[in-house]
Amino acid sequence: MPRIIVAEIDSDEQRALALDVWRAANAARRRTATEARVRRVREKLAGAELALLAHYGTRPAGMLVAETYLVDGVPLPGYGHISMVFVDPAVWGSHVGTEMIRDLQARGWEGLSVWTRTDNRRAQRLYERTGFTDTNNRSTLHDGEEIMQLAWARS
Repeated sequence: MPRIIVAEIDSDEQRALALDVWRAANAARRRTATEARVRRVREKLAGAELALLAHYGTRPAGMLVAETYLVDGVPLPGYGHISMVFVDPAVWGSHVGTEMIRDLQARGWEGLSVWTRTDNRRAQRLYERTGFTDTNNRSTLHDGEEIMQLAWARS
């Protein structure tokens, strides 16, 4: 089994690899990578407070973007929000997502939050496996899909 290496993204080349992972994950989930969505992901990666790229052996396999949690637009020190997690479908089930979340948790955050689609059981299992719990907060996206919030707190 190849080794999983997680590291901060610090170059345009790594951002391009992360974008490739995002594209592959979206294609597998039949989500169209419109130019507007690609531009948004590029901007998130370029301006990210923290962006991680995971390799499965030598293969770029996962990407994660996190930022300080905001309450009414005000940063809450010590708390983070995961805005993106994507794993290349060729390595789904290889714990790449788990390793990225664990890396993030080891960085000293007191708590983390994330939103995911209510029909995305794969993501929900990932978050549950890494200690997140359902907050029972729900919202609806512009496309009508329901999303749910999960949270993790350091014990």
